[in-house]
Amino acid sequence: MLERTRPVLDAGYIELLDLMGDESRIVKAARITTQTQGQPESDRRLLERLLRDGHNTVFEPVHMSWQVRCPIFVARQWMRHRIGTFNERSLRYTTIGDEDTYYNPFPSDSPLAYQWDLQMQSQFATYGSLLNSGVRPEVARGVLGTALYTEFMWTVDLWSWTNWYRKRCAPSAQAEHREYAQASLDLLGEKMPVFAQALLRIDSAAAACS
Repeated sequence: MLERTRPVLDAGYIELLDLMGDESRIVKAARITTQTQGQPESDRRLLERLLRDGHNTVFEPVHMSWQVRCPIFVARQWMRHRIGTFNERSLRYTTIGDEDTYYNPFPSDSPLAYQWDLQMQSQFATYGSLLNSGVRPEVARGVLGTALYTEFMWTVDLWSWTNWYRKRCAPSAQAEHREYAQASLDLLGEKMPVFAQALLRIDSAAAACS
């Protein structure tokens, strides 16, 4: 049974909500140009060549929607790519409750984890006090840090997703964001294994040449 959700970090996740199109649509988009037909093996080679040579238009007919729960600082990096559409939870129309949590990057028995927890709990307490004093939620949220988890839906085409994945799996990318990118590829790879394997082969070859 194919997975749709992967846990990420200590309390986050990424879920593949919907996938419109598949590998056959990529090949069909390419072959409509030349009006040719192919066999499974030649289609696989064609897909890999298209990906290697950067023929983005044949990948754009495939669209997907993701639901993500991640720290705000990861979400802000994500949205800086300016690709696809985003719908994020609003702390103007919702308020932080007992079910909400935050990311702690340190081992639970670490003194740094204890300091982190104290700071976040202080933020939550101040936030609650502001709300109880009648401060509007959209103003009170200003005391909350970017380690707080947020949720959003992301709808994107496959070529734009590929650009995001390559940037966020790069060695220089922030480790927390790399985990979401890897989980995303794992889920997509269950639906589109030929594409995922081709992407990994091509990127591995490119890395070896750099």
